[in-house]
Amino acid sequence: MSNLVFFGTSEFAVLALDVLIKNGTSPVAAVTSPDRPAGRGKKLTVSPVKEFLNERLVLLQPEKLDSQLILKLKELSADMGVIASYGKILPKELIEIFPKGILNIHPSLLPKYRGASPIQAVILNGDAETGVSIILLDEKMDHGPVLAQSSNLGLGNLSCATYLSLHDSLAKLGAELLIETIPKWLNGEIIPHPQDDSQATFTKLIKKEDGKIDWTKSAEKIERTVRAFYPWPCAFTDTGGKRLKIVKAEIIENKNSLKPGTFFEHEKFPAIACGEKALNLLAVQPAGKKEMSGEAYLRGHRESLRGPTS
Repeated sequence: MSNLVFFGTSEFAVLALDVLIKNGTSPVAAVTSPDRPAGRGKKLTVSPVKEFLNERLVLLQPEKLDSQLILKLKELSADMGVIASYGKILPKELIEIFPKGILNIHPSLLPKYRGASPIQAVILNGDAETGVSIILLDEKMDHGPVLAQSSNLGLGNLSCATYLSLHDSLAKLGAELLIETIPKWLNGEIIPHPQDDSQATFTKLIKKEDGKIDWTKSAEKIERTVRAFYPWPCAFTDTGGKRLKIVKAEIIENKNSLKPGTFFEHEKFPAIACGEKALNLLAVQPAGKKEMSGEAYLRGHRESLRGPTS
């Protein structure tokens, strides 16, 4: 197996890196994001990849992908790179260091859903199928030729998938496909297939405020938002001046044709009328508290739930 350098930052990258190491393909070095202040106390926080490695590999944490980093990578004499959820687009000068290129694990069936949030997009759009792609990285975002793809998730119907469940399944599938692809690529058994740019679709970077629910939308769209944004940023609404995160919900009928955003009780659970139908809140998280069942929330807030949300 070829010497390789791993580029990655998030939990998705950790799952891929773990499979590589367990299969005897331990990188000669890893490149991850610098430690960043996070949370209310602005405590310095390490990336999931750094935490996972715990000083087992040479670790680089560059602020910039500049000539200094390129020089350090050249000194490693690695034949190829692997990148998974690193968070930055690599410049051409860096990619060209590696004789066999850099293989990128992307959690969608490219050219569909290029960009930062392909997993959320699958759920938000109600897709019946998704998968992973291994592409040969170039300097454009998720643009390089495809080396391998798989949609064999074993999840069945995606209508119940949350971001969290789909994220873990795709990371595992991507890592397994990578292990199969690397030796074939190194042995010249794979012909790269250019993506059809005319079929490309793009996803955006998810922000915290994207979780705010617009109750004039259909219950179907809002329920997808709940699943796509769990556990972050979480779909939320404001009631009584306080934020309420919606953790799990189901679609029900709005039998009394209540105005969108209006709370009502449904079989001991809180429910909210939508533009079409309504949502029964099975699990929620009030501001400053832990997740709880909708039934438990209703017992303590029945009187405060009169009237509309915002």
